[in-house]
Amino acid sequence: MKDYDGLDFFGEEESDDKERKGYNDEELAKILKLEEEAQTNFDAENLEEIINFYFESGDFEKALSYVNVLLDIYPYSTDAWHKKALILDSLGKFDEALEYFDKAILLDPTDTEIFINKGITLDNSEKFEQAIECFQGAAEKEPENIDAIFNMGLTYEKMEKFVEAAQSFESVLRIDKEHKDAYYELGYCFDFLDLLKESVHAYDKHLKYSPFNYTAWYNRGIVLNRMARYYAAIESYEMCIAIRRNFASAWYNCGNAYASVGRLYKAIEFYETSLELRKNDPYSLHNLGNAYEELGEYTKAIEFFSEAIKIDPQNYESYYGRGNCYFNLKSFEFALEDLNSALILCKDYSEIWYLKADSEQVLERGEDAIRSYEMVVKLDPLNNEAWHDLGCSLVEAGRLDNALDAFRRSLEINPEWGEPYFELAKLYFLKEEANLGLLMLDEAFKRNPHERFDFDFNNDWKIVLNFLAKRQPVYS
Repeated sequence: MKDYDGLDFFGEEESDDKERKGYNDEELAKILKLEEEAQTNFDAENLEEIINFYFESGDFEKALSYVNVLLDIYPYSTDAWHKKALILDSLGKFDEALEYFDKAILLDPTDTEIFINKGITLDNSEKFEQAIECFQGAAEKEPENIDAIFNMGLTYEKMEKFVEAAQSFESVLRIDKEHKDAYYELGYCFDFLDLLKESVHAYDKHLKYSPFNYTAWYNRGIVLNRMARYYAAIESYEMCIAIRRNFASAWYNCGNAYASVGRLYKAIEFYETSLELRKNDPYSLHNLGNAYEELGEYTKAIEFFSEAIKIDPQNYESYYGRGNCYFNLKSFEFALEDLNSALILCKDYSEIWYLKADSEQVLERGEDAIRSYEMVVKLDPLNNEAWHDLGCSLVEAGRLDNALDAFRRSLEINPEWGEPYFELAKLYFLKEEANLGLLMLDEAFKRNPHERFDFDFNNDWKIVLNFLAKRQPVYS
């Protein structure tokens, strides 16, 4: 009876502890009476009621003390060993819990509930393969045991075996077509399997039975957003927010959906609320910067990108965003500084190299610009505009043959774009190959007929050359 030694039935400290746990007067009176009786009458039913009371109240240490007393008196009680295992699991003592599950199984190897709960403990201790074996064993004993099949699905999810998990939840629904949690988990699995329509359908079925589950509305919004159904996603996020006002992620993602449909001021409202709920969130700050950048409010955008960088200096996108704002404000040195910082963190994003090249070109750092444009076309070889801009930089550097190659590559990718033909016309005139120059000019005018004008080259060649020298490229 060693476990009785540590039990204080009537001490003032114990009574205060019960009050702190929020027991109501009726529950407290009943349990005190049972504890008093337990000192002299070791009645199994009374002890079980005390254990269950403390277990359900979350006082697992107290429940463990009483279950040990029960086992001292009834060492062959399957239920007592099972309960002790459950209590130890709740205390996070998984290895000890497994030991007592096995003792309970030895006493009653037919009890599927013990196998299921052992599987849950194995899952909690990340022994997923063994957990699956337990659930399968329970399902073999009772093929329509929903708890076994459902928990097997949950474990498969943790193993990222979403096909097997989905099959488990579908099996649950064949047994109970109104199992709301199976629909929820099925929505989650279908999302990972890129079965997006099926995922939305599963969440819709879940919400039919649990319309106030804000996480289901949120997850449904995520899937709809992935489907580019932004307005439907907004409705889903806003339902989530109506149920759970302080759910910062819903405000943030709803802001993203509003930004995707071009409602930037509305997006800003949602990002700001997200930021109120989750102070110093670099993602909300960054997206506020993005929104103001798209609105052309570059100074405001720079403020938010700068705040985001203070909190997360490893996010290259914030440097890139701020660099783009500086570029648009014609602060090219600052732009270049940010773009170089972005490239330290991410060297394989062609857009950063492209903006860096444009900045270097404006700053008349021709060779640097050429190297940067070369990186753009290396990372994005089908970017016809980058090949065109590389060609222009090579012309300025006097590398005409390389420039010819660049313009030709641009035309290979998009032969219907007029700009490379204009540039090739200039090049051929520079190389004193007038016939080829006129041929390229004619091809350019075919694609840009609004620029065509009548001329006789023998008499008007200066007009033609002046036209080519002064016109600015028009990008698609």
